[in-house]
Amino acid sequence: MSIADVSPIAMFPDRLPGNLWNFDMTKSNVAALFDCLDAWRNLPAYQLERRADIFFGLFLPLALDHYLKPRDISVDPRIIPEFPLGQSDTNRSDKADFFAVSRDRERAFLIELKTDMGSLRDSQEDYLNRAVARGLDAVLCDIRSIAKARNPRVRRKYYHLLRAIAALDLMTLPPDLERRIYDDSHGVYDCINRIRIPSALPDIEVIHVLPGSRKAMQCIDFKSFAIAVEEQGEIGERFAASLRTWAGVEAGNKGPTAASGR
Repeated sequence: MSIADVSPIAMFPDRLPGNLWNFDMTKSNVAALFDCLDAWRNLPAYQLERRADIFFGLFLPLALDHYLKPRDISVDPRIIPEFPLGQSDTNRSDKADFFAVSRDRERAFLIELKTDMGSLRDSQEDYLNRAVARGLDAVLCDIRSIAKARNPRVRRKYYHLLRAIAALDLMTLPPDLERRIYDDSHGVYDCINRIRIPSALPDIEVIHVLPGSRKAMQCIDFKSFAIAVEEQGEIGERFAASLRTWAGVEAGNKGPTAASGR
């Protein structure tokens, strides 16, 4: 069975024969995938951001380097998605879409992705700005506290987050932490408490990735993102074409059509 055999047209040949499902499945899988995103983003309940964030994440280090080049800043390519930002007086967290740190460890970045300018929310700006004001030390201390979850499955996921942060030289994990997480949970909370956070940490900035620019925000708009990725193979080229479509035509404003290239 090929991908053409399970295409929407093959499954429902008598329904919606127009552009919404009329994808050319003889194209490469990459082209067909982005054709689908280009079309389905026009539907009322479809959340493009949740489906496309993997592509933004894949190319985000390149886009950040392109954006930060005038400041002579280059980012570590090991970005972290869904980065927790502790809430006040709770053991819960809000999330930054991505976290990145410069190669020289002088700057850290919280990246907020929106595929619709209308989805910007003051409440999100508030917790991002709060994280900046509190500093990375407080943010990492919150993560260390949240990692002491009662549910072992949640602790195991936080262990992977802790390892990712440690790989960026932003904390040091006790050598027995993995064993406490997976094999012998006795003393696991004390072990998590022994995670060391360095005294010298980078300052935090917020960068938005948006369809268009917005005053008073550090912002990578989709057209700039497209320039950064369009030479990065088939996926980068096709993603850039969709980014230009998403930047130029607000979802729902005209019939869903696939991007045609650069």
